[in-house]
Amino acid sequence: MKRRLLFTVDLDRDVNMQVEGCDAAGSIDRGQGASPRFSSSERGLELLLGLLDDIGMRATFFVEGRTSETFDCSGVKGHCVGFHGYDHEDLTRVRDVHGVMEKGFQAVSDNVSRPVCFRAPYMTADDRVMAELRALGIRHDSSAYADPGVQPYDVSGIVEHPVAKGKDGNGRTMAAYLWPMHEGRRPPEDYIVFARSQCDGDLVIATHTWHMVESRDSGLMDARRIDENIRSVREVLTGIADEGFTPSVITG
Repeated sequence: MKRRLLFTVDLDRDVNMQVEGCDAAGSIDRGQGASPRFSSSERGLELLLGLLDDIGMRATFFVEGRTSETFDCSGVKGHCVGFHGYDHEDLTRVRDVHGVMEKGFQAVSDNVSRPVCFRAPYMTADDRVMAELRALGIRHDSSAYADPGVQPYDVSGIVEHPVAKGKDGNGRTMAAYLWPMHEGRRPPEDYIVFARSQCDGDLVIATHTWHMVESRDSGLMDARRIDENIRSVREVLTGIADEGFTPSVITG
């Protein structure tokens, strides 16, 4: 079986956080309150698109509805486009799942292109979410974690593409989200070694656009840190490709 690298990107509000009493997520407070911010996501998108263009790789972007209405996300049209809720809601808790899913789907359709796949905010989905995906004609989801040896599997008519989760070279649990790398807690090599241990099938890795320029722990990055961050993502993607993985997209 061919080994594929599926690089997935959540395109949503900056450093999203749940707000008590609200379905809609905010952004972590940097001294101006917890209202949603989008500037880091917009800048990070520009940098990621430039990197992907430079290395000749397509990605799968899960676009949040509100984000698509806030700034120009049309640059992802050459990639695989999915959606990511409307206001980064925990869909397992909202009452009107149908309304939220329809609103997010329509916003991305209107402002980018018709989504062909989905990732649930906070990676939390349930039977109601899956039913709404089927109603919208979406047949591909990436809202779960699984051992990298687990291939895409069926969930009530939806093909689930889990983000890889397993052990690193030192036997510690890790997921293929690049979050720890962006926060300075894992080097790029950890993800390459993780990929090397997979025999065949798909390897789904993930990140956020905002994480290219903003750390959850330490705030906005300076130019040196941003350049280092870009180099690290490049190293992960090209390093995994050099291990024999063919870059692809979720519906490719």
